[in-house]
Amino acid sequence: MNSPSAQNLEGKTVISKLAGNYRSGKANLGKDFFAPCLKHCIQYRRAVGYFSSGALIAWAEALPRIAADAVKIQLIISPELSSEDKAALARAMDELECGKLRQIIADQIVKDALSLTDQPDSAQVRLHFLAWMVANERLVLRFAFPQHVNQPGIFHEKIGIFDFPWGDAVAFTGSANESNHGHNQNYESIDVYRSWVIADEERVKTKIEEFEEAWSGQAIGLKIVQLSQEAIKLVRDYAPTEKPNIFPEPNNGVTPQFIIPTLEVPDYRWRHQQEAVEKFLQVGHGVLEMATGTGKTRTTLKALNRLDDENKLDGIIVSTTGTDLLDQWSKEIELWAIKRPKPFRVLKHYNSHHQLESFVNNPKGAVIVISREKLASLFKRLNKNARKNLIIVHDEVHGLGSPSIREQLKGQHESFGYRLGLSATPEREYDAEGTDFIFEEIGDVFFQFSLKEAIERGILCEFDYIYLPYQLTDNDKQRLQQVYFRKAARLRQGSPMSDTELWIELSRVYKTAEQKPDVFADFLRTGSQFINSTIIFIENREFGEPILDIIHSHIHRYRTYYADDDRQNLVEFAKGNIDCLITCHRISQGIDIKNLQNVILFSSARAKLETIQRIGRCLRINPETPQKQSTVIDFVLQADEEDKKEMNSNGEISADEERCQWLSELSKVRRKE
Repeated sequence: MNSPSAQNLEGKTVISKLAGNYRSGKANLGKDFFAPCLKHCIQYRRAVGYFSSGALIAWAEALPRIAADAVKIQLIISPELSSEDKAALARAMDELECGKLRQIIADQIVKDALSLTDQPDSAQVRLHFLAWMVANERLVLRFAFPQHVNQPGIFHEKIGIFDFPWGDAVAFTGSANESNHGHNQNYESIDVYRSWVIADEERVKTKIEEFEEAWSGQAIGLKIVQLSQEAIKLVRDYAPTEKPNIFPEPNNGVTPQFIIPTLEVPDYRWRHQQEAVEKFLQVGHGVLEMATGTGKTRTTLKALNRLDDENKLDGIIVSTTGTDLLDQWSKEIELWAIKRPKPFRVLKHYNSHHQLESFVNNPKGAVIVISREKLASLFKRLNKNARKNLIIVHDEVHGLGSPSIREQLKGQHESFGYRLGLSATPEREYDAEGTDFIFEEIGDVFFQFSLKEAIERGILCEFDYIYLPYQLTDNDKQRLQQVYFRKAARLRQGSPMSDTELWIELSRVYKTAEQKPDVFADFLRTGSQFINSTIIFIENREFGEPILDIIHSHIHRYRTYYADDDRQNLVEFAKGNIDCLITCHRISQGIDIKNLQNVILFSSARAKLETIQRIGRCLRINPETPQKQSTVIDFVLQADEEDKKEMNSNGEISADEERCQWLSELSKVRRKE
């Protein structure tokens, strides 16, 4: 193999022979210009009106090196705007709204490309390779939106710069697009400027400045949009974890051809989503019970597609609680809405958003994402006749059964044409009345997909279960007795304690048992690896103080996530900048952190809902570690005989033992598909 310096010498010799102009008929642009430049460059900067995955065919000879070496390609391209996109941009009332639409359009291009599963094998392979390049920052995309005139146009500038490791650069302008046709089949012409040619030197500098001005968003009359973090995450989820070997090295001068690798197309694993959609369309109302991480949101969007395609849908209400979930739904529904043949307007009514009246005045063709606490206000203003062709979606529907919500919304759902509840499990802890209310308002469970099924299909990863036994201290036992003293006092006062109140107070003692921190400290002496990529769930901030002290003796990149002011800690944890996060209940619902490896349950409820949500956080598949195996660490009460007799006499059943048995069985489940 040639040394790097020998390769540079060979490349410099080849590049020095480049001409100042190439025109189809007299030259082959792909073979004579693009191929040698791509083969020997370390960076390719390109601003072009059109780009397709067919460019990989044009890049064929250079791809092995692009994949193997740190060659970076920067592309500024023009989105192909539909008539609906152009109309939406033209209607935008201000720059903020226009910017939002540009971002949605840019992201949607990527989302649409990744959803093309019915393409030929060669196109699918090219798409996988492009996704790998984007995911590994070998290819960086930015989208150009001209704004120098009143009506939306296209970005039609076509310049490119090749940078070479020995310090030279080549710039070019001309008609060729970045596609196989542009390089090899169309009749095209380009002018070439070489930095080592004195007459060209200034033109090279000018083209570099023009590109960098556009790339940085400083070009007058041009808006540059990067992919959002959500879109990049989508690409990374789609991209192969290993570098695709789609081209062999050139052999005896023969042009390399595509090798069609065996690519796993995992769509079959998600067939439960379509089954759930079909069932919902049959019944029209009810609760979709699906384990965390198995696609409740995506299933809902598929159902909305069907209803809209069949002209059965005028408007949509999506309701849940918590800023994280509401923001997440807003992003998902915005991407969905603009993709529809007749795009829906997306309105919001939570936190600083106040668009309830806009929906009430004209719900047709609109979606409103609204906090559950504001639903009563919406229902009061929304005509019952207008509800017949509306769907109301309740995410985390178990929250609908809270006493305050029941009082406000009783009997309000029946008039909606479609009602859909989403939850990992809709049953409310210690609240049969609240659970019954959910089924009365929304409907019974019409489809179930469990953690066990998700692990068997490979949608969620397998996990190990470690339980740490603890015992109650004398002080813990005294706290339990105080609960019963309060129960007796309430009975004497004529306001008896309900079973729900009793169970909640008793469980709080077990969740904050005094021996747990010491047991945890002993465990970490040989198991400190389990606090990396880990979330620790505790009952309250006070109980977390000794836990922080214990963790500090092993690692230093740990933080808390107790309240909104800690939110940046969650962001940093998701990025991998924090090893361990200590929290109460804040991220039990709706947050997707694929790099999470372990969860530690100091606090866990009797009902399975909270545990399903918490362990579901770490069972999500991580594309970067396809063989991921998670660990769930739990604390289980080991009561002595005297304590067991006391518990039995009081009618107590050990929630720890029930959970331990359930998780032990679940940890034995293995992937079957």
